[in-house]
Amino acid sequence: MLYNVLAAADKTRAVPIGEAALYALLGFLIVFAGIALLIGVVWAVGKVMVAMKNKEKQSKPIVKELAPAPTVVASNDNEVDDETVAVIMAALMAYYQANNPKCEFTVKRIKRI
Repeated sequence: MLYNVLAAADKTRAVPIGEAALYALLGFLIVFAGIALLIGVVWAVGKVMVAMKNKEKQSKPIVKELAPAPTVVASNDNEVDDETVAVIMAALMAYYQANNPKCEFTVKRIKRI
């Protein structure tokens, strides 16, 4: 019945249902192949990026030893001297740099307990 309605609406050319099904199947296969190709490209780019990150991580020198921290006594019991804060931050950054190179660690305040 639907075929008759469609054929009556378009008198110039009536497409048989088998041919329409073939066109639909061909369209589905082309779309599926395109999506599979995109997934493959994204997967390959991800693998390349991971390989480049690992290569960069291996080529960076890792700080093994730190210079001993100078002992500076602050004038106030609740505050720490700026040099001590800088030394603590440098030690923490060296530690986190070995574990996570993208770490954006920042010390905002150091307070004696």
